[in-house]
Amino acid sequence: MSAHTTSAGLSAYGSVSRRAVISDEMMEHALPQTTVVPFARSPRIGDPVGAPQLKDQILAMVAHELRGPLTPLGLAAQLIRRVSADRPEVLRSLAMIDRQISLIARLADDLMDATRVDRGALRISKDRVDIATVLAAPLTAAALETGRRNQAFTVEIADRTVCIDGDPVRLAQAVHNLLHNAVKYTPENGCITMLVFAEGKNLVVSVRDNGLGITGELLPHIFDLFAQSSRTIAASAGGLGVGLAVVKAVAESHGGTVSATSAGPGTGSEFTLRLPIVIERRIGGL
Repeated sequence: MSAHTTSAGLSAYGSVSRRAVISDEMMEHALPQTTVVPFARSPRIGDPVGAPQLKDQILAMVAHELRGPLTPLGLAAQLIRRVSADRPEVLRSLAMIDRQISLIARLADDLMDATRVDRGALRISKDRVDIATVLAAPLTAAALETGRRNQAFTVEIADRTVCIDGDPVRLAQAVHNLLHNAVKYTPENGCITMLVFAEGKNLVVSVRDNGLGITGELLPHIFDLFAQSSRTIAASAGGLGVGLAVVKAVAESHGGTVSATSAGPGTGSEFTLRLPIVIERRIGGL
């Protein structure tokens, strides 16, 4: 269990305040784990809204309400940071606040994506893009996440110039979700490996970890919406189980596939994303 310390001191306004050093882990464990429970509603006469549509409306409303406070919170954190350059304990707390704001924003995004995936309405805007562009942001985020958890993160990219016809934002989101999933279900000091290579006419992105693994019962449903709820609660890792459903929707919208393998609990897992290659461009080539 993480420890936290408190001390009393005078604030800038002359009143006595209490300062607390709280880790992200403590904050996450203090909050109840989210469980999504499917519900049905008996339709009333003259009511045009059915249960699926009502569910989507509620999820969208919750996502909107979650996002509402984030902008003022972020601005407040920036202002405090400007006047606290010489207060390392304040800066540490602000860094924690920034991470928690990012987690809430991700939760809101997951809720919105859940409604889109459920309706088959994930928005895609395709263009020709090379894999280096797609991987830049996900790899940076994964390096930070694995660094915080002391995990070994290895990346091997056979050819950064392979091009695909796709939505760079959605493709980056899919890769990020696979990496985030590996980080979340791999313990501290664990190992995560990402391989990127061309195989025939497909680009292959493989993410392998030595984490919790997947049960035989869950494996066939791992890409279903909210399928990871029991796995999430058991791991106390948070999340709604939406990320992998988004990966599947993105892969299929690009004419690709995604698959998962695991020998069972405690054996780690491997997720493989395959996307069709449009053109292979070599450095110095035309």
